Amino acid sequence: MHEGAAEIPVLSLSQGRGESARDASTLSQTLVEVFSVLRSPIYRYLLSSVGNRPDAEDLTQEAFLRLVRVVRRGAIPDNPKAWLFEVAHNLLIDRQRGSSREPSREELAGAEAADGAQGTEDAVACRERLEQYFAGLSPSERRCMELRLEGLRYREIAEILQIRIPTVQTMLTRAAKKLSRQAHEQP
Repeated sequence: MHEGAAEIPVLSLSQGRGESARDASTLSQTLVEVFSVLRSPIYRYLLSSVGNRPDAEDLTQEAFLRLVRVVRRGAIPDNPKAWLFEVAHNLLIDRQRGSSREPSREELAGAEAADGAQGTEDAVACRERLEQYFAGLSPSERRCMELRLEGLRYREIAEILQIRIPTVQTMLTRAAKKLSRQAHEQP
């Protein structure tokens, strides 16, 4: 789970239901906080799948615009994190129907910079090794693993990917075995 993931003001969003216009500014501030906490994880998830920064940025923006629209209609999600990942995943499916390209090393490095990370050489090497390991996973195993690394629960992953919880468990187990095997094969 990434730093700041526990700071999502879920209760603040749910408390905004049915309250007066006076509390609209509080709700707006909460949306800004949700954006600041979840923007990077959503962006990283999308970048790893679409493979280029402009598309990942567009899809990230669209996911958050949809959250704002839903909140304005008064239909506030109980779990904004899981809801946003599900929206991002659905946007990704819509976008990917025509192409599927893996991100370049430069784009992945750009994602780290967008995260505000001041990565050291060790961190860059670690990220590159992780990307090499992930390249050996099937697309569904990779998505399950990425969502799990972002701190989502099995149930949330199942909802986002529209699969059963036992399937999530199977995908994560297979991915872990493949990653372990790859780690032992590396010098």
